[in-house]
Amino acid sequence: MTTIEQVQELYAAFGRGDIGFILQSVAPDCKWIATGAGIPNSGNYTGPAGAAEFFQRLAASEEVTKFEPREFFSNQAGDVVAHGFEECRIIANGRMVNTNWMMLFRFRDGKVAHFETFYDTAAYAAAHAG
Repeated sequence: MTTIEQVQELYAAFGRGDIGFILQSVAPDCKWIATGAGIPNSGNYTGPAGAAEFFQRLAASEEVTKFEPREFFSNQAGDVVAHGFEECRIIANGRMVNTNWMMLFRFRDGKVAHFETFYDTAAYAAAHAG
């Protein structure tokens, strides 16, 4: 299985709400980075426990209404950058927000060793502030 296929499986698991599958794919020392000051799930997390905290914060603060991975790119090392689109409803105030995003996955021994997301953090912070 290629690393692009691994990322596609992770997204499929997210789509069906199988966070446990994702956590099993995270290395114990994985750096899980969610950018964005003023966003409840932003921060630097470590390993499966950190990724679980990220997903808990995400579920408590945003309802993902649309999540569309659209393109996948990889290099010779097996790193994957995925490009996509999402739309969310902010649970605290009902505001809708959307963004194009890029996500970086680096693998080691078949597990995610580094994850980082890039998106319109200003729009999300403003929606949360509302």
